[in-house]
Order: sequence, then C-alpha cells, then structure tokens
Amino acid sequence: MELTGRRTEVDRIAALAVLPRESAMVVVGDPGSGRSSVLDAVSHRVSIPVVRLGVNGSEARWPMSGVTSLFTALDDPRASAHIARLVRNVDEGLAAAHDFLDAVHALTLPPTLVLIDDLDRMDAESQELIAFLAGRLAGTALRLVATVRRVPSNGPLTSLPTLRLEPLAQDEALVLARDMAPEEANDGVLAVLAQETGGNPGALREQIGALRREQLVGAEPLVLPLRPTPTTAAAAALVLEAAAGRDLDVLARLALVPTARLAGWDRDAVDDLVGAGLATLRGQSIAVRDPLVRSALYWSMPAKDRREAHTELAADAAAHDDRSAVWHSSFVEHTPDAVALLTAAKSYAAESDSHAAVALTERALHVGTGSEVEHAALLSVAEVLLGHRLLSYAARYLAAIKPFAELRDEVRRLRLQYSVQYLSGDAVHADELMVPVRPDDAEESDALAGLLAMVASFRAEAWELDQARDLLHRAELFEDRASVHTAEILATARQLVAAVDGTLPPDAELHEGLAAQKLLAMSDPALLLLSHALSLAERYRSARRVFALVLARANDTAPVWLEAARYLSAENEVRSGNFRQALRAIDVWESGSAVVERLREPSRAIAIAWRHFAEGRSADALDVIDHCLRQRTTSRLWGATAKLYALRGRVLLLDGRLEEAASSLEAADAIGRSLRNPAVLRHLGDLVEAYARLDRIDDARNITARLAADHHARPSRWGALVLARSVALIADEGTKDASKRRALEVFQPADSQFERARTFAALAAVGSPADRARLGAAAAAAYEAAGLRRPLVTPAPTVAMPTLGGVVGSGPFSGAVRSGVLLSATTPGTPGTPRSAPDASAVLTSLTAEERAVVQKVTEGYRNREIASSLYMSQRTVELRLTQIYRKVGARSRSHLVALLT
Repeated sequence: MELTGRRTEVDRIAALAVLPRESAMVVVGDPGSGRSSVLDAVSHRVSIPVVRLGVNGSEARWPMSGVTSLFTALDDPRASAHIARLVRNVDEGLAAAHDFLDAVHALTLPPTLVLIDDLDRMDAESQELIAFLAGRLAGTALRLVATVRRVPSNGPLTSLPTLRLEPLAQDEALVLARDMAPEEANDGVLAVLAQETGGNPGALREQIGALRREQLVGAEPLVLPLRPTPTTAAAAALVLEAAAGRDLDVLARLALVPTARLAGWDRDAVDDLVGAGLATLRGQSIAVRDPLVRSALYWSMPAKDRREAHTELAADAAAHDDRSAVWHSSFVEHTPDAVALLTAAKSYAAESDSHAAVALTERALHVGTGSEVEHAALLSVAEVLLGHRLLSYAARYLAAIKPFAELRDEVRRLRLQYSVQYLSGDAVHADELMVPVRPDDAEESDALAGLLAMVASFRAEAWELDQARDLLHRAELFEDRASVHTAEILATARQLVAAVDGTLPPDAELHEGLAAQKLLAMSDPALLLLSHALSLAERYRSARRVFALVLARANDTAPVWLEAARYLSAENEVRSGNFRQALRAIDVWESGSAVVERLREPSRAIAIAWRHFAEGRSADALDVIDHCLRQRTTSRLWGATAKLYALRGRVLLLDGRLEEAASSLEAADAIGRSLRNPAVLRHLGDLVEAYARLDRIDDARNITARLAADHHARPSRWGALVLARSVALIADEGTKDASKRRALEVFQPADSQFERARTFAALAAVGSPADRARLGAAAAAAYEAAGLRRPLVTPAPTVAMPTLGGVVGSGPFSGAVRSGVLLSATTPGTPGTPRSAPDASAVLTSLTAEERAVVQKVTEGYRNREIASSLYMSQRTVELRLTQIYRKVGARSRSHLVALLT
C-alpha cells in the first residue's frame, strides 16, 4: 500500500543519506503512527545500500544484544570479530563506547543507511552505545535513522536531530481509510473513522477491521466514541502516563461528552488540562483533545458509573448547556429524543464543529425510530454539512433518509442528493424528477423549478446540453410562479448552457450589462453560474469581476460556495493564460481547503496537476492525473475525465513524449467528441501538433478540418489562435512560410502569452535547424512572460513532413474544406503514414472477451450491479471495464455506447 501523508518526512530522511550536514536522526512517533512504514518508504527511496534492523523486544534483557544484531547485519567480514570484544567490555563504560566507535571506523563499508525500528525496545546498553555512535558518525560510511516512541529528557538520544511523526491530517486519514477499507465501505463512515482515530494509521486500520459489515457500509449507526483497540490503548497510555499528577478525574468526566460549554466545569482543573495538552478550548467550549484518549477513558469506566455520571452531568448542563444536556439525557431516558439530538447536531455543524455534529447524529440514528419527523431533522443536518463542504458526511446521512410524502421535503432531499452526487464527481441522472405538482401551490412550483434549474446546470457542466435544455424547458411551466432567487438560477443556467455551446450573448445583453447594482443583488449560486459562463465564453475580465463579488462577501457566503468560487476563479486564470495569477489563485484555494472534503476531487486534481506542470514538475503532474483517473468517481463524470486526459496529453506533448501524448489526447477526444464548442476542452490543437510531430499527417489534417468547422460554427479567440497554428503545422512547402507568418501575426497584445509560446514552440519543432534556434528562443521568452516556470528544451528535429500537394486557392484551406473534412489534391495517404483512427464498429472487434460480455449486458439493459452479479465480478470491475470500452469505441455514455453498437 502506498504511504499516505508522510511525503515531507520521507523526503527529509532520504536527504540525510546524501547530505553531509547530518549523519543521524531519531524519528519519534506514537504507537500506530506508521514509523515502520516510513522506514519502508525510505529504504525504497534512497540509492545507497540500506541495512534494516528490526528489534526483538524479548532480547532486551540480554546486554549488548542490539549491538550484536547491528554488527551482524553489516556486510563486512570484520564486523563479527568485534562483537565478542565489545560484549566482554560492556561494563567498562566510556572505554567500551570508544571501542565501539573504533570498530565502526575500522569497517570498510560503502556509504550505508542504517534503519533501526523501535530502538527504545533494545537493551539499555545497546541504546546507549548506539546513541553515542550516532553523534559521532562523521568520517564513517554510516548514516543512522532510529525510530522510538518517546525520547526521555535525560536519555542519550536527546542531543540527536529529532523528527516527529505528527498525526495525519483528517483528509489524509480519509484517503488512507479508503485504501484500507473494502470497496463496499461507505465513504461517510470512513470519514467518521478518520476523525475519531485522530489521524493514527494503526488505530484506523484496527477500527476498520473491528466494525461489523452493516456498520461499515452505513446500514447501522456507529457507537461513538469508538471502542478502544490495542493501538488506541497503547497510544492513550503514553499520553496519560506523561500526564501523571493532573486531575484525570475531570478529564474522564469530560470524555463522556463530545464537547461541552465551559460554564459548570472547574475552571482551574480545565486550565490545567488545557495547559498539559489534554483538552482543547474553543471559544466557550471544552473537549478532550485526543480522540484516542477520550475513547480509552470513556470505555474504561464501568457502564453503571457512566450512567450515573451522565445523569449527574445532564442535570448540571440543563441550566447552561442545552446541547450537552440532550446528549447526556439520551443515555438516561427510556425514550431518548432523537429530534432534539439532531437539532443540536445541526447547530454544531453550523458552528463548524463536525466532531460534535457527527457524534450527536450517530447517537440519534442509534436511539431514533426512523420517523418522517426525524428524517426531516436529519435532512437539515445533512444540508448544513454540505454547506460546510463535508460531502462524505452529508452523503452518509442522506442515504439514511427515505423519500418524503410531502413534496417540499422531497424536493429538498433530491436537491441535496443531486448536489452531493455532482460535487462528489458522480453523474447526475435525476430520474426521480418526474414528480406531480399541484398547480395551485406556488411554493411547490418554485421548489421544483429551482430543482430543475440546478440539475440543468449540472448537466450543462457535464456537456449534456440536450438534457439540460429539456430540463429548462420543463421548468418554464413553473417560471411565472418562481421566486426571484429561482428566476436568477434559471436565467444563469440558460447562460451556462449557451456558454458551453459557444453561443453566449454579449455582456451588454446580460443582467443589464453586468451592472454592479444588479450583480450585487444576485445570490452566490447565480453569480457563480454567471461567472463560470463568462469564463467559458473567454470573457476573463468580466468573469474575474463577478468572482471577486462572491469572494468579497466571504463572511456571508456558505463555505461550499467560497470553495467553488476559489476553484472556478483559478480555472478562469488558467484558461486566460495568466499563469502567475493562476498559481496564486490555486494556492489561495488550497490554503482555504484544508478540510476532509475538497470540492470535486477531479477538479482539484486538475488544478494541482496543472500547478505541478507549470512549475516544471511534470512527473508529479502525471502522478496526480493518473491517480485521479484510477479513482472510480472519475469514470462517472466524463467532462472531468476528458479534461484529465487532455491535460495529461498536454504535459506529455510538451515533454516530447509524443506517442503517449497522442494516446491521451485521443482518449480526451473520444470522450468529448460530441462537444461542439472546441474552446471548452481545448485538446484539438494539441492533438494536431502531436500528429504533425509524429508524421501522422492524415490524422493531423482531419483534426484540423474538424477544428476549422467547429470554430467557424462557434468562433472564439482561442479557436482563431490555435486554428492558425494548426494550419501552419500541416501546410505544404508552397504555403508553409505564409501560414507560419499568419500563425504569428494573428496574435494581439492582449492574447494569451501561453498560446503565443505554444505557437513558437510548435513551429520550432517542425522547422529547419535555423528556425528551431530562433523560434525556440522566442518560445522560451513567451513562456517566461506567461509565468510558466518549467525548464524548456529546444525542440528536437522531427521527420520531415510530406507535402500535401497543391491546394486550390491562396491559403491552405481555400476550397479544401467540404462538410468538415479537409481534402487533399494528392492521392490518399502517404506511404508509411498511419491511417486515421477506425470507427467504433471496427474498434469493437478489439474488445476482450470479458469486455464483449459486459457490452452484451449493457445492450440488454442491465445495470452495473446486475452485470456484476451475472458475470461473477465486482461492481468496481464492471465500472473499469466500461471505462476501457468507452475509450476504445469513442463512447461518452451508456446510451451513446448502445447507440454506437446497435
């Protein structure tokens, strides 16, 4: 399993192997913190020989057993000769230590990294000698890294550099939980476990293994705090041992509640606990700081004593802490009030206290009856969690809610369900939208119109424009009774559809010419739809201005909308070619997103991968993209998948890996083939360049013809720049010089410096040696002007492109475009030029037997779960096979696949 969340620590330890300023290090970590995993990662990372030494705790009673193991592990025949002498002289103190150091100096070893796991479990004599040695390794071939649970203040290791393994951040712990858990595990349950185990990997692994299947898949509530596992107990024992002398009775009572108001507690004892790092104070609320310590204290108390303490604390809290009183009472009353628990959970969620909100919600699910009133209260909790970007929690509780009989509540449930699906990276099908509405009920009509507009926006973002228009057409029936907010969403949803299609009206026709007074009166969701539409329409300044309005009122904006504004603002700068501003915007977005969930993981992956690419770390960019493409969420949101493949192709193209670049760009093209506005995905220009540099001139010519036809139907500034470049790349000898001049002269001062640099670099790649030097230098200057930090290499020469023959007219396209196909005056194909990609029916023959079986079930109307059952495979395997099939045949969706194959 890949190490999660320890990259900085591994980097620092690996640097010790090559940098002379340090020769030893102590790695400190709690039980379960992953000390051994870090050493495993280091041993695979460094290039020098590694000696890995595991400590057998049962040998600690034998003096010098640790040193004996160390010398035995070293690859030097003289090492064993020193062992007997060292063991004989163990009682000689400093003399033995110097003998040990002389023995190490006498060894003839290459530079070697010694990794000792659990040094503190060695015998005391070996610990002292190795600590003495670690401080005096200069001039030897050894570098030493040892892991321990604690470094005693008066011990021999205190003088050595120390690296502490802090608990994993909550989002990193969630990533690790996803890797550890079975595929069927509920993501919200895993998020709870990540939070309740305090970022301790060992405790997290044990808790996943301890849960019943029904709890793991979300069918049953969790009992919080979690029952302690061996790692929990060991980690808590270390903390409590260090806290000897504190008032642990107060801490034990505090462990009975997720969080409590400070009033009513002994202030001196609380201050003492906070000062010792055992409790945390947030405003006027106090809580046990470490969830592992809380778990150990809570479950170490006998059940009878816990009930009596809950009774006493409920009475104490009744006057000044209603929410704590509700929590304590739920353990005492014969019929606990689940709605009161959920109401308290909602208020905690609104205060961004997700720990307390989750604890009370799980308790309500445990003691509740599942009534519609409880489900309505649970829906309110899930709505607030979604507003605070906690998608996994929202989805976990949404799954526990049954459809409502009341239409207004059912529309709220559907709105939340579709929002969670979309923000989680899933396709939104919205099959339940065919619901009856009472014609005389204006509130129901408004609610349904708003829901239709929201789903239409999701469909437009997924490039399913026909479905989006159908939903907006259905919403027209209710528009005359819609509220001002719903009317805004409907209007901006139509504008988003038009922007994706390349037909957005001019700014002067939008919201009174984008008047400030008009915009300030609009809601955050409407402003985000509008600004995104403006960005897609290449009106970057206008989009930047509207995004700024949302970001400026951050105090009054829900976190989920701020998250969306930050991401979309960064995307706007990337599309504009303003790389310096884009890098700043991505940094702002990331710094404000250190939470369990980030808005749409594929979108985040695209932004982070782009930043790596812009800063010259292509390998890191490709790692991020490939990791995201492996995630099951990506295969359900085809627009994001196409963008990932397009970015992957661009990175590979600019790194000169042409075959791989063409393959990725072809995948993006297969997914986005139905998208009629080429400026949205922006992959066709890269694909033309890849084909041209690979000498696949037929394919380059056909893609250029498609780009020309699409651009003429939906003109854009980006399309004009990239089309001119593409024409220059496929031009014959007679028109090459004129096409190159046109490709460069078409640029205006306000145009993207990045696209200018791309044009210089592409022309250099296919030009003469003299052109390569001149154009390569111009490309480097333009890249620098754009803010691109990646190192640039003068493009290598490629095989000379065959001429296309004479073309009628003065330009490469004059009289040559017929129905979107570029015609050549020469005979078809140049010898050795690969043919264009075959059509879907031909590709079908290349499917494997397993893929053909999946296709057969799809055409028969089976769903993924039914296919998995009938073919004896997992549902994840079915999804992966479908992804591969879509790429091969150029299908974009299930219905598109059926249409292609039938």
